[in-house]
Amino acid sequence: MSITKLFGSYGFNTKSDSFNDEMKFFAKMSILDWCGVAYAAKQEPVSKIVSEMVKEENGVNQARVISTGHNVSSRGAALANGATGHALDYDDTHFLFVGHPTSSALPTALALGEELELSIEDLLLAYMAGVEVSTRIGHILGYSHYNAGFHQTATSGSFGATIVASKLLNLSEEQTINALGLVSTRASGIKSQFGTMGKPYHAGMAASNGIEAAKLSKLGFVSREDGIECDQGFFQTHGWDKKTPTRAIENLGTDFLFPEIKYKFHACCHGLHSFLEALEELKQENNFNPESIEEIAIETNPSWLKVCNIQEPKTGLESKFSYKLTAAMSIYGKDTADLGTYNDDICFDEKINNVRDKVRVIPNDKLTNTQSLISIKDGTRDIKNKHDLSDKIDQNILENKIVNKSASLLSKNKSYEISKILNSPYESKVASLVDCLVS
Repeated sequence: MSITKLFGSYGFNTKSDSFNDEMKFFAKMSILDWCGVAYAAKQEPVSKIVSEMVKEENGVNQARVISTGHNVSSRGAALANGATGHALDYDDTHFLFVGHPTSSALPTALALGEELELSIEDLLLAYMAGVEVSTRIGHILGYSHYNAGFHQTATSGSFGATIVASKLLNLSEEQTINALGLVSTRASGIKSQFGTMGKPYHAGMAASNGIEAAKLSKLGFVSREDGIECDQGFFQTHGWDKKTPTRAIENLGTDFLFPEIKYKFHACCHGLHSFLEALEELKQENNFNPESIEEIAIETNPSWLKVCNIQEPKTGLESKFSYKLTAAMSIYGKDTADLGTYNDDICFDEKINNVRDKVRVIPNDKLTNTQSLISIKDGTRDIKNKHDLSDKIDQNILENKIVNKSASLLSKNKSYEISKILNSPYESKVASLVDCLVS
């Protein structure tokens, strides 16, 4: 089967009424969630640096950089806004995708939507088509790709961003397939950048790649129409185990994988969230004295050990990738949902580090990548708990959590305004959404 043709044809042919209410609900939740996270990250160093670079290029005035308000090329805006949206590592995650689908697809849609003066309805259609494709391609690449050192936010994300761009630029079916073939030689991003500015830059790279590939294809640039799956193509050269999960290709256009998306309610790597939730539950039931704790044992799927197991973080950014330090922070009552908690000073807090050094991280291949077990020895007690992030949350509860998170990052008024824009897709322009993020 030609994967490139399958997803290219889907991206071209899908219409708004192809998506069910669940897909539309999660699309709006993900966009609202990303807007809050991106807005809160506007002053982050990586946001300022990449925004300054694209501003200095003096490109055509097509779309705005949300951290500065400057008009640049749509490709430059996608690069800068993508990096900003992932700068805090607080954006949504998908465990089939094995990465962050919104942080690459949405900046593409915002940039081109503003350049082409499109509606929110146009943005939603392109976004939903793009994230569904990137989720399915990410699922095909799977953990063999991820464990080989690749970051799906950058790799699979580039394919989703290309679908977004192809849809908004009104490419033909042949041009869309060609754009996917072209971006297969452009998609890149390696996990060794985790804990540095390189990780959020991956999201911007993917968003920019999608616009570049689609615009080149529209101008007549020709690539392989089987670039994803051909001999020495993307799959074969990027750690693919040569297995194609049935769910990744079946019922395309009728059943959707994207609604299995997960949102972050701790401002750190998603690999830490299941144990942090388990620990929060234990804290509600027990009054722990940090100084009397003898040991904290965290059991987790081994795949996370190369992702978020920094033993002795030295920076606030590194602290977001440390089982040991975040466990100690939580025990001491630090708010792991607060962006300000993750700073350089906390890495050198003597009391917190005393608890950090009592934390053991234990690989357990019987746990899925959404599960954690935690055990706390506290004097005569040995208290245990388990949490699974894959457990479904009622949509009303989830919406309230995302609205509250968004309000805390954007302000209540701005969060309300963005929700209003998303709920009036035919009347609202993409530029009005960017206005909220720039102001």
